[in-house]
Amino acid sequence: SGPAPLTADMPLHLEDHLDAATIVGSAVPADLAQPIEWRFDEPQPDWKAAVPLDPSWKPLQAVRTDDALRLSLTEATSRLLPWGRQVYGGVYVDLPDWQREDWAYVIVRARTSAENGSVGLRFNLRKEAEPSVFGQFPFRFWGDFLGLINDGSVQSYRLRADWSQGQWQGPWRQLGLTVAASEPASIDLLSVSVIPKEAKYASEPAGVRSDHRNSIYHLALYTHAPGRIEYRVRVPEAGRLDVGLGVLRDDAPVTFRITANQGGGEAEVLLEETYGDKEQWAQRTVDLSAWAGRTVTLALEADAERQGTVALWSAPTLTGAGNADGPNVIFYVIDGGAADHMGVYGYNRRTTPNMDRLAAEGAVFEYAYSNSSWTKPSTKSFMTSLQHSVLGGYRARYDPLADEAVTMAEHMHGAGYQTAVFVANPNAGTLSGLERGSMCSGRSGRSSLIWVASTMQNPRE
Repeated sequence: SGPAPLTADMPLHLEDHLDAATIVGSAVPADLAQPIEWRFDEPQPDWKAAVPLDPSWKPLQAVRTDDALRLSLTEATSRLLPWGRQVYGGVYVDLPDWQREDWAYVIVRARTSAENGSVGLRFNLRKEAEPSVFGQFPFRFWGDFLGLINDGSVQSYRLRADWSQGQWQGPWRQLGLTVAASEPASIDLLSVSVIPKEAKYASEPAGVRSDHRNSIYHLALYTHAPGRIEYRVRVPEAGRLDVGLGVLRDDAPVTFRITANQGGGEAEVLLEETYGDKEQWAQRTVDLSAWAGRTVTLALEADAERQGTVALWSAPTLTGAGNADGPNVIFYVIDGGAADHMGVYGYNRRTTPNMDRLAAEGAVFEYAYSNSSWTKPSTKSFMTSLQHSVLGGYRARYDPLADEAVTMAEHMHGAGYQTAVFVANPNAGTLSGLERGSMCSGRSGRSSLIWVASTMQNPRE
């Protein structure tokens, strides 16, 4: 009785079917820490310009306007950095000895027209200068940085709060931001918010979020322990469930449990594991072949000592022996690979032996027409099959793909494929929006993009 069970004639992505699941428990704690926000449409005297430890380095000017804290970079703030000369400076605010592991992100709302501008997150002031290119600047730890969209619009930039270069020691005493540009400019800070780790998951008892571990992003179901997500599924021949386990904190491990129940009796435990490494996904496979052809209640359960602890189930996918009818697709993009220097197109040196071999077994196109002469707009076009003008044209160096555009990964994922992208080029990475629809995304080789759509039972192999 009840609704028809989910089937896995094609790979069944459980995170896409939360509306068909039953949520048991998974209550959002009432005492969660709240975000902290500084709004600069009102005075914030605790925010100060960071003064370099070398007196010959001048600080930027921080002046409040009607709705912002304006950071002015002038020739006096010019620095010779490893990647060239830039105007550069920073601001900071003192903190009451926070524990950094309690926080997930710093969100900066800003606007600017600065050329090649960037914003970076910094932690704690150092007491003495150090003999390095950044050793004269007062911040001890360096964190995330992002390029600024320079069309004058208000944008939000999310910077990871629980990661930095160097070995972290002690409490979080100062929150710092640095800004840079290729020429004198101003950046208006409208607000700075610090988001607790659990806040991202506090809107509902269970949901789906993109989350990353060790630069690998997964789509993940989340629950609050103790909690359980139940699906009624018909198990295919050679059925198996592939899933990643993830936690938010090293000090709050979660006991993950997967059970199957065909009727009203006792559920059979298929996997039970306590996991507590916030830096890695724990990839696991559960054999469901003993249940082939039967309808069962498949449950993803989470328990923890701390009530409300978030448990992440990344890309839970049910597959079977009949999932490999369609072709597997690998889309490999080399940025700046000139045809006239490839053997397959007649170059007299053996520069591309592997591509030559693939070409001998397939089709070679001798004419191609690009929507642009450079990476960013042309990549968006061939990953969406839309003209660059339809996508809105060039707005700024880092503007993301419009929400209305459907990516290749979204089309393939909707057709039952298991999708992944591995990219080192920011024009196709998580800042671009082109990763949308990919169950998994991570790093690849230098300036390349590898996009995979697989019907294999376990594409992670």
